[in-house]
Amino acid sequence: MENFGQNVLASSVALLLIMAVMGVVYFIWSKANMKKKVKYFEHIHTDLAPGQRVMFGGGIFGDVKSVNGDVVEVKVRSGATLDVSRYAIQEIVK
Repeated sequence: MENFGQNVLASSVALLLIMAVMGVVYFIWSKANMKKKVKYFEHIHTDLAPGQRVMFGGGIFGDVKSVNGDVVEVKVRSGATLDVSRYAIQEIVK
């Protein structure tokens, strides 16, 4: 019975170590992905210019008419012009 207790303790420690290593790997992987996303959105928000076709987070497409600081004027297909935050723009469509 004493041997059984040592086996359980050893396997518990091994499992804890494996979970710790997995946690560290996940943290590093998440940090790298977050850096990529931050760089991507910095690129989008600095390169925004009139005449570009953009997509909002909700999937709405439109053409940039003007950029005034944090407010972007976008014309959608219906002809309506929307004032939106530049940070609502998810993608510049090529």
